[in-house]
Amino acid sequence: MLVVDDHQALLRALEDWLSGVPLVTVVGICGSAKEALRCLSERRPDLVLLDANMPDMGGLEAVEPIKQWNPSVRVVIMSFDEVHLAIARRMPLVDKAIDKHHLREQFPLLIQEFARTKPAI
Repeated sequence: MLVVDDHQALLRALEDWLSGVPLVTVVGICGSAKEALRCLSERRPDLVLLDANMPDMGGLEAVEPIKQWNPSVRVVIMSFDEVHLAIARRMPLVDKAIDKHHLREQFPLLIQEFARTKPAI
């Protein structure tokens, strides 16, 4: 999976935490959506975990180009902001939207759900 967040401390914490989540292999971390779009072909993630709100291009804006690159890649939007989460939940190309407050509880369950329909992420 590819992890994308503009807050470097949170990005590193997510990378450390996700390395211990079963069925997850972090293939890269990016500090912006634009950087993520540039590294898709090289990293080839099955799942992209995106912060909804980032400078220049937010995660919500990056969903469509990610799905154009590979329609089968799973896209999960994360945010502390309920408005961004509500928007993401209405977007047909978003596979899931998760409140960052509940990421530790919900993300492992989501990975298990995804694994039932596709091999390890």
